[in-house]
Formats: sequence, structure tokens, C-alpha cells
Amino acid sequence: MTLAAAGAIALVGGMAACSAPENASGSSSTDAGGSAPAGGSGTVAVACSQQEDYCQAITRAFEEATGTKTTYVRLGAGEVLARLETNPGEFDVWAGGQAENHLIANDRGHVELYVSPNAEALPEQYNDDTGIWSGFYTDSVAFCSNEKELERKGVAVPTSWDDLLDPALAGAVAMPHPATAGVGYMAMFTVATLNGGDQAKTIEYFQQLNSNVMQYSKSAATGTEQAGRGEVAVAIALDSDCEKALHAGFGDLVTSYPEEGTGYEVGAVSILDGARNPDEAKQFFDWLLTTDAQDLYADIPSFAVPTLPDAVVGENVPRQDTVNQVDWDIRQAADNRETFTKAFETDIVSSDQAK
Repeated sequence: MTLAAAGAIALVGGMAACSAPENASGSSSTDAGGSAPAGGSGTVAVACSQQEDYCQAITRAFEEATGTKTTYVRLGAGEVLARLETNPGEFDVWAGGQAENHLIANDRGHVELYVSPNAEALPEQYNDDTGIWSGFYTDSVAFCSNEKELERKGVAVPTSWDDLLDPALAGAVAMPHPATAGVGYMAMFTVATLNGGDQAKTIEYFQQLNSNVMQYSKSAATGTEQAGRGEVAVAIALDSDCEKALHAGFGDLVTSYPEEGTGYEVGAVSILDGARNPDEAKQFFDWLLTTDAQDLYADIPSFAVPTLPDAVVGENVPRQDTVNQVDWDIRQAADNRETFTKAFETDIVSSDQAK
């Protein structure tokens, strides 16, 4: 699979990795995560399912704080799950992506259970009590709209899932593909939850939406850029990605939420089974659950909400306590992923109508 990359970060080929730069002094510091573990390799490989600039910043900061040489590959959640099947041992730790995907990885035997000593500082909903994952950020599914494009089409800013079915939006909606981008599956599971888990009604909704979708992108952030450029009028996206695009210069964007309810993610970290550098992987896990790490969200800036109550929340970060969120069952979301993604391929985007 090809990799989503941005800016000056060059990912060479499908198996390439990015390395955080060394300290200017060439030596390691002992802030937050401490020095590299005694007897460890002094390196760690991260599968990063977050925004590219966040992946770059967080791995650089970890390397500077600990002296541990840190590489990463930016991959969507579906891509990580695929890579774990085809190339086990490639990564030591998985940072980012919805917690349900980490459960799936564990179900497939790819996670080493680990309870970080820093996990106790997190609110209960951001920890798996068996040690599969801990959460380090959260955000919600939203509609990221180009107000000028909506006005040109005579369509109001959407505030309902049904609003996306408006015939005036034919070919003007972007959605991430559920098989490669976690946000695409989040949208499916949200609609399923609103329909009491009824798969037939869920598939029927996305069959209707299909005629309005211009493209099913591999990356969640692609849709926000398309909306920002006016290539589509609405993108199904994370509110944090829409806000990030707005502040990157796409000034016509506006974020709205479906009134009947929307899904949300707990962005998780887990240790991968067969890690070549298990001590450094645990050190990275521990460090992500510190304010030193989570305060970086405000500095980058990223527009997701950190999970530590005392971490800095950046300016213009969408408030999650005002969003009408559905009752998100992480275990059910994990258990239904394969069923829904297969149905999406066969019943919605068949080979003769693939976008």
C-alpha cells in the first residue's frame, strides 16, 4: 500500500520509515520518559495513525527527551492492520487510530498486553483494563463543509445524516474508505448505532449516499482538503482534521455535527507482539501518557483533545463536551468492522462502480 505523506517528509516506497532528528547536541536528555532503557537497543519503530505533522513532532520530541532513535511510518488504521498480517515485527508500537482497531489487532494476536504506570492518571474510559490499549487523544466524526460551495448549490450546512442525501449534493461529498481509513468505518458504525445495529438499514443508507460521493479516499484528511479547495461541498471527517484544514488556510470551511448523534474516537496506543525493541516500545507508550507528550497537541498544533485532564488544550480545538455523541461500544465496533467493510465493498462500491 502506498503511504500518505506531507510536506518535506519523504517516505521512500511502501516500506520506508521516517526518523526523528537527533538532538542538536548529539546527546540524549532525560525529560519525561527518562533515558533509554538499560540493555535496550536504543531504537523504536512506530506505526503512526495520526496527522503527518503530529507523527513527526511526537517522534522527534520523544527522541530528544530520551535519546532513543525513533522512526515512524504514517499509515491509516486499516493499513496498519494489513501490515501486521503481512509483515509482523515491522513495528514495535502502534500510536493512533481508533481503540477498536487495536482490539482487532489483539484479536488477531498482534498485541502484547501492557499496563503503563502512567495509565492511572487517565479517566476510566481512556483505558482498556486488560492492557490492550490506552488512549491519548479524542475527537468526533463531523461534516466539514465549504460554505461557498454549499451556497452555490443552494444547500444549507448539513446538520443531519439525511442532509447528505440531498440530490443537490450529487458528486459533491467526500468520504474516507472504511477499509483503509478508520474514520470511514466510524461513519458506518455511527449510522448502524443510530439504526439499532440494523445492518440492512445501514447498507441502504450508504447505498443512497453513494450517488452523492465523488471519491472514497484512502486517508481521512484528504476529504477536508478537497472540501477546502471546493472540489466537494462536504466531507465526512474528524472535527479535528476539519479545524486543522481551516487553520491551514482553507478559510471557507465550517464544521457541523449530525443532530441525531455522531461517533467519536479514542485514539489509542498499544505494544505490538513480536516487537524487536520491546523495552523502548513500552518507554514510548509511557511517554505518550505524560503531559510533556500531550501538551504537544497545542504546540503543533493538532486539534484533537488530549486525554490527560491537566494537559494543555490548544486554541480552537473543538469541544467534545458539547457534541451529541452516540453510545459508542468499542467492543461492538471492533466485532462488526469486517462485516461492514466487506458489505461496503460488495453492496455499495462494487467493482463496476468503484470511485
